[in-house]
Amino acid sequence: MEVRYRLPSGAVETFSIREDRPSVAVLAVTQVGEILLTKQFRPGPGRFLLELPGGYVDEGESPLHTAERELLEETGYRGDTELVGRCFDNSYSSSVKYCAVARDCALQRPPQPEATEFIEVLRVRPQRLRELLQAGEATDVDLAYMGLDALGLL
Repeated sequence: MEVRYRLPSGAVETFSIREDRPSVAVLAVTQVGEILLTKQFRPGPGRFLLELPGGYVDEGESPLHTAERELLEETGYRGDTELVGRCFDNSYSSSVKYCAVARDCALQRPPQPEATEFIEVLRVRPQRLRELLQAGEATDVDLAYMGLDALGLL
């Protein structure tokens, strides 16, 4: 959508604002201290990227429930999950992104991704996740660092 604002200088400018639903990403740690990532093809950059499990918050659903649902759907794992923070998607978006952490995750069943999702589940040590984030090989960078900080893994 287009929004017009009067700037402190008095000039009026039009900005394009992206409206989207809230989303959640989960920094999930297994019982042996590995972090769960998903590898998925992403059309924006046109390549496979690593991501934290997550997705959009459905109408009437809490961000915590979304985190638990998406973690189980995308990875097959379940753990002790809690919300630890939130941030805006970017300065030209009204969308809020929530960060959840899941501790002591254990495999419950095979992943059951949506029909449009083709996901490979990876398990990495915290140091490897930091390397991937710094190398630009992952999305959810802000939420990954938020989750690492909440778990004392920075």
